[in-house]
Amino acid sequence: MPSSAASASERASLTALRAALGEASADGFAGVADPELGPRLRTLVAALLGSMGADSGAASPPDAPQWLELSDALAPFDGLGRQDRSVVVAKAMRLSMSWVAQDTPAPGRKRSTRRMVAVGAARVTPQPEAKATKKTSAKKTSAKKTSAKKTSAKKTSAKKTSAKKTSAKKTSAKKTVTPAVSEPPDDDFPVAPACDVLSGVGPTIASKLAARGLHTLEDLAYTLPTRYYDLRSPQGVEDVADGETAVVHGTIVSFKQGFFSRRYMATLEVETETGCGVQARWFHRGGLGNRVETGDAVTLVGPVKRFRDRPSMVHPDVYTPDSPPPAIMVKYPVVDGMGPKVLARSCARALQHGRDHGWLIDILPADIAETHGLPPLSDALAALHEPEAALSEAEVVALAEARSPAHRRLAFEEFFLLQLSLARHRDEYCRGRAGLVVPEDAWDRERLRACLPFEPTGGQWTAIEDLARDMHAGEPMLRLLQGDVGSGKTAVAFAAALAVAEAGGQTAFMAPTEILAEQHLKTLTPWCERAGLKVALLTGAVGRAERMTMLSLLAAGKFDILVGTHALIVGDVNFAQLSLAIVDEQHRFGVEQRATLRDKGDAPHLLVMTATPIPRTLALSAYGELEVSVIDEMPPGRTPPVTRVYHGKPGLTRARSVLVGAVGRGNKAFVVCPLVEASEAVQASDVEATAATLAAMLPEHRVSFVHGRMSSADKEAVMESFRLGEAQVLVATTVIEVGVDVPDARLILIEHAERFGLSQLHQLRGRVGRGGGPCACLVHTAAGKGSETAARLSILAQTHDGFVVAERDLALRGPGEMFGTRQAGVPRLRFSGFGGEGTRMLVAARTAAKALVAVDPDLEGHPQLRTALSRREAAAPIYSGDAG
Repeated sequence: MPSSAASASERASLTALRAALGEASADGFAGVADPELGPRLRTLVAALLGSMGADSGAASPPDAPQWLELSDALAPFDGLGRQDRSVVVAKAMRLSMSWVAQDTPAPGRKRSTRRMVAVGAARVTPQPEAKATKKTSAKKTSAKKTSAKKTSAKKTSAKKTSAKKTSAKKTSAKKTVTPAVSEPPDDDFPVAPACDVLSGVGPTIASKLAARGLHTLEDLAYTLPTRYYDLRSPQGVEDVADGETAVVHGTIVSFKQGFFSRRYMATLEVETETGCGVQARWFHRGGLGNRVETGDAVTLVGPVKRFRDRPSMVHPDVYTPDSPPPAIMVKYPVVDGMGPKVLARSCARALQHGRDHGWLIDILPADIAETHGLPPLSDALAALHEPEAALSEAEVVALAEARSPAHRRLAFEEFFLLQLSLARHRDEYCRGRAGLVVPEDAWDRERLRACLPFEPTGGQWTAIEDLARDMHAGEPMLRLLQGDVGSGKTAVAFAAALAVAEAGGQTAFMAPTEILAEQHLKTLTPWCERAGLKVALLTGAVGRAERMTMLSLLAAGKFDILVGTHALIVGDVNFAQLSLAIVDEQHRFGVEQRATLRDKGDAPHLLVMTATPIPRTLALSAYGELEVSVIDEMPPGRTPPVTRVYHGKPGLTRARSVLVGAVGRGNKAFVVCPLVEASEAVQASDVEATAATLAAMLPEHRVSFVHGRMSSADKEAVMESFRLGEAQVLVATTVIEVGVDVPDARLILIEHAERFGLSQLHQLRGRVGRGGGPCACLVHTAAGKGSETAARLSILAQTHDGFVVAERDLALRGPGEMFGTRQAGVPRLRFSGFGGEGTRMLVAARTAAKALVAVDPDLEGHPQLRTALSRREAAAPIYSGDAG
């Protein structure tokens, strides 16, 4: 993308397009049904692309070919169904946000100077946009400032990163955390040059490397081999199984090359020292014919396949007596259009260039490296790219399994930089005193018992003690509360809100959907009545007159707890003294949405909650700024559902038959489908067709359905009829995943479950059995019994422990798959995983980072580390779980 900024016409067109897409995607993409949406989007996209051509200085968008594809996809838009329209709108949203992220800040939103750490392997070339700050009506902030000046309550485009409270009526004092490392890069800290400075890397190869994300020599130096082969005691072709690597020493019997059916092929026949014949083939021209002759000795290294009992090799490495194979051979990732030997040579030269020119700097503090037995950076990279021939067999195995000391060095630094950044953000936010310090006597156990209709479990009391300790300490609390479905997180949140009310503060309780917000209100209302607290609900469905009255009472301090959805963060919602912000199912909110709620108070305490069981490793990474409390036991009387997995079309028929039988015996049942309506692009069950099918199978019972495109009133009406027993089967999308409490529902059928993660499936099955008694979860997948999908889903049948499910899901799918990498703040780690040794290393890195921040919070004693961290944050923002 050219460095020039977008033109005014581009910005205007982009703003209009984003507004239209926002309207279309609101309320579960309900707006895609608007008959005027297609013409509107076609006009806006055409205007946007036209504005590019009209201004020669305009910047081209990223993914320009995809914009042209989008324009083509909009042509038949009017004739598409809702699901397919939603797919087109979602793609347009991704493209427009990509353009915004790389070119111009979105209207009405701050442009963060923080970027996610691609730890240990990120490019350190500073981005042009990180060097300049656009002028706005707000005053410029210094990169080193840790608190910001006063800002007007209605300024939405102010670039400030923190603000002081100016008056009780301020509505959006942006008090977000400013990374203390956002100063410009230090000129004394060398930057790795582009790849084309290397000999042998011209424009063509440089473009191929760039397509793989390799732009600088640092990128090349950190491109590690993926496999290691010990050739000192090689296995011959007779000794290896199909697919394994063999070393073939022999004599060339024949060589021929040419085009066959318009495809190049070279064939080399080799007779081994044991008399076995091996055929090697290549399907690209690499000049092999200029290097081999019949009768020459040759060594082939590569995987073996057998065809009609004869061994063969495809694209093996070829060595001669003058150029023998290395003692330990390495294999690098594939770069399209670039030979493996060229890539290996380029990586080795990049490493040497870093040593010679000083840009390969070891930023890990020496005392930390020594404590954990980690080699210097340069030595670690050399050991990985060019392993020594004197390594023991065990050391080569450790290299192949990515658990060598060199691998540990890179992985530890990766974890350490991530945890250091998170620890500094937490330290920055917690340096000030909390707006309300809750005294110890506000946590009256007997009063809490009098308000609740049950005795809290031991896990709940432990979590309450954690909150009481944090909120009395003087600093703003930053805590994550996680617990399985039905473990009683709401009761713990109520205990905190009760203590805050006793101390004179207010609580905001934000939920992602109106259904969940209304469920929380129903749960909290009787408890608040016993405690003498005033609680209210604010959602988008509240009428204008009622809303104005409610906001006046809120600003006057007449409400102790305000429950709501995104409506809580609207600019005119003012609290008299917001002292506690509770965010339920927080990963469903955007970073700035969570931050805006917190910013409505003066350094309020923050409690984020999730029913998605999060492995400890992810909690330390995605929520590194938060302390973590876990409710690890269920209330007495809860019987976990029996889970059974069904496969293929026959399995779906059987599962539905089981459901019909259960409903016929008087039970209520949920059915979950991936789609709202049928789609040509996705082959999976949809709500509308499934509801019609089940209605035909249950002529004497009522089958209703609910999904996100329905209005709030319609959804609530359907849910209420199901609760009251007027409908016996509810077919739904994942809109019922949280906040739906129907105690007498005994069965749930999840169709095409392969389209959901294990943790999400675990939450869905938590919808049944809430009233006690036997219950069941039927999980259907289109995949066969022997598939990987079937193996993954079988985990649900093996355990009811949500944390075990989450750990297995993490191991199978990875953190980015579970939560969405940017949303949850989980980085795409290059040198380590989250299991086994990675877990222990993460904990050690976190401990080291916290200890360093405790003694040197601004890293004054570690200037190179501070600069490196600054550059990595300038390259990609860190989004963590603390509300931004």
